[in-house]
Amino acid sequence: MAKDLKNIYNAKSLDSVYPKKIESLLNEGKTLIIPVHNGVHISASLEKGYSDFFKANIELKEEKESEATCGCGEKANILVYVWR
Repeated sequence: MAKDLKNIYNAKSLDSVYPKKIESLLNEGKTLIIPVHNGVHISASLEKGYSDFFKANIELKEEKESEATCGCGEKANILVYVWR
């Protein structure tokens, strides 16, 4: 499926949608906007356009500091689109 900007789920934090809800939302065809920390793993995923962790496509939406905490424990500093 293509990224659908008309069918967005805006997650406040990775914790708010992890893990089963992410799978469910992606299977429904939703495009997720998730705050994450741009560390080694996310950076590598963005470079190839696919996240093995989410088993989905991934793309940078914007650089944005956030109070949300990434799954790695760091403060989120980017927003990403995730879709299947």
